[in-house]
Amino acid sequence: MTRHFWVLFHRYAGLFMAFFLIVIGLTGSIIVFNPELNNWLNPPPVVVKQDKPLLDAYTLRERALALEPHGMVNGLMFHMKPDEPYAVWFEPRIDPATSKPYELNLSVLYLDPYTGAELGREKNTEDIWPITRKNVMNLINRLHYQLALPGMFGSYLFGIVALVWTLDCFVSGYLTFPVSIRRRKEGDAVPAKAARKSWLKRWWNPAWLVKWNGSAYRINFDLHRAGGLWVWIMLLALAWSSVGFNLSDQIYHPVMKAVFNMPDPFGSFPKVDKPQPEPGLGPKEAHVIARRLMAEQAEQYGFKVQYEDSLTYFSEYGAYLYAVRSDRDLMDHSAATYLLFDAVSGKFGGINIPTGANAGNTIDSWIFALHMAQIWGMPFRIFVTVMGLVITMLSVTGVYIWWKKRRARQSSRERHQQLVAEEG
Repeated sequence: MTRHFWVLFHRYAGLFMAFFLIVIGLTGSIIVFNPELNNWLNPPPVVVKQDKPLLDAYTLRERALALEPHGMVNGLMFHMKPDEPYAVWFEPRIDPATSKPYELNLSVLYLDPYTGAELGREKNTEDIWPITRKNVMNLINRLHYQLALPGMFGSYLFGIVALVWTLDCFVSGYLTFPVSIRRRKEGDAVPAKAARKSWLKRWWNPAWLVKWNGSAYRINFDLHRAGGLWVWIMLLALAWSSVGFNLSDQIYHPVMKAVFNMPDPFGSFPKVDKPQPEPGLGPKEAHVIARRLMAEQAEQYGFKVQYEDSLTYFSEYGAYLYAVRSDRDLMDHSAATYLLFDAVSGKFGGINIPTGANAGNTIDSWIFALHMAQIWGMPFRIFVTVMGLVITMLSVTGVYIWWKKRRARQSSRERHQQLVAEEG
């Protein structure tokens, strides 16, 4: 495992990743502003703020079911905003006549949170061609994490890219280190100036700086090396969280559990052989149990609940997920403190506390908050947009450096062959 070996690893890993990272970087710079762009392209229904209380989630759920009786609503959203429509997501019921799901003409229903009146409905689709205002952001999102390829192939491919990227973060960081003066051949003279410099000083210049008055090759090389160093921590966070998005069960969670003992709240709920479309506990009964369990966990772990967010039934696990925002949450405007319990017995299954309870959970929360630009407001969202361009720059300069070195090697071989031919 010599330095030359890692140089070769970095070279060919970079060539393998270059195209994918350019796509990831450019699309990532766009989807940082996904909510704003989507609302601009597809404006949501308008809700006029009124001086009266909002309807509760149960009433709105019943209004939605009355409008679409062939649908099921397995999620309740408790955190409502007075100037936004209330979104109700549907799944089809099973038609007893055919034992198949009903065909629904909607995926989500928008209701007026004051009256329960229908404001609009949408039917989500995976279609991305032809490109329209409705699906253009969906196309950009799918390009970002799976190259818009059908099935799971694209997701697994990007997961492999993310894993190589994670490993290469460490390799590329190592390759910026100055070669130790002890590696000189025995008997070679060591320049007095170099001998006096500390390791950190020899690393700082030239690794962290760009020689702007140098040749085109030197500028590209310095941008590639220094550009990667200045944002190295962010690059590693983006790479490893990408593994979490695409290879969660295969790589990410096993590694995080082994290294940091990160718990899996779904660990007590393996997927059932035959999912039950509807839970044994009704939403109101489940909500009472959820509040009690969350209060017990808050007392045990010492966190405070700021507001309720949602109660969702997961048929494939036979479990309810109850989410709240607590003082342990990290992301802006999100609720990542959640617990699970059995949808029939109400038995507690596990809890996820974003920060402060487990090192693995804390690291997990931080890298995903950084990846999704859900922390520190607009300044950090702009920074993540710039990061997408930096990733693109690193990929382009890496290919340029490889191409220039390859041309130099070819020219050297050609000159050597010419000299041999002339001498012969």
